[in-house]
Amino acid sequence: MSILEWPKAVIPTQENWQLLSNSKTFTSPFNGSSQTVRFPGSRWRCELTFNNLNEEKSRQLEALVASLDGMSGRVKIASWIRKGRYGYGSPRVAIPSQLGHRLETKDWKRNMRVLQQGDRLTVGNELKMVVADVVSDNQGYASIPISPMLRMSPTVNEILEVERPFGIFRLVDNEQGKFQHRRLGYTNITLSFEEVLY
Repeated sequence: MSILEWPKAVIPTQENWQLLSNSKTFTSPFNGSSQTVRFPGSRWRCELTFNNLNEEKSRQLEALVASLDGMSGRVKIASWIRKGRYGYGSPRVAIPSQLGHRLETKDWKRNMRVLQQGDRLTVGNELKMVVADVVSDNQGYASIPISPMLRMSPTVNEILEVERPFGIFRLVDNEQGKFQHRRLGYTNITLSFEEVLY
């Protein structure tokens, strides 16, 4: 299945982001005690609002939604408001067999804060948030605390996308795409997407 690119000129006026957790709580029927377990599979949901799109941009967005054909299509989405990090090296995955909430990386610029709490990154098409500031060592290695946890172990030397981190998303349901066309050629719409996990 091909993954569509977002039209560059079509920018939302508002973004809402939410992490949908895959944790489960189990309650004992005998004494009422509970235990919560966190599993891989948490994913991002984003709601994008577009106000007063002109005719050309409205047509581009309508064509994208039509191409997605409801929940079946896939599209790359990155934040337009929370910018990525530029000029801190060419980071890559440092070691094999990584899972969990920490990602070991290399090829950063040395001895500096390379990521800030709340930054995002993409590894293996999975969108992650950096949950604490990250400082590289004198060899350009950095250990990154992330959320949600890695679902699949990335390969050694796989490139991290930190300049324009993205996720692969689909529409949350088949009811999306109700464009509000107004006089003078302006269009409003809100679209909801959910990250696709492979």
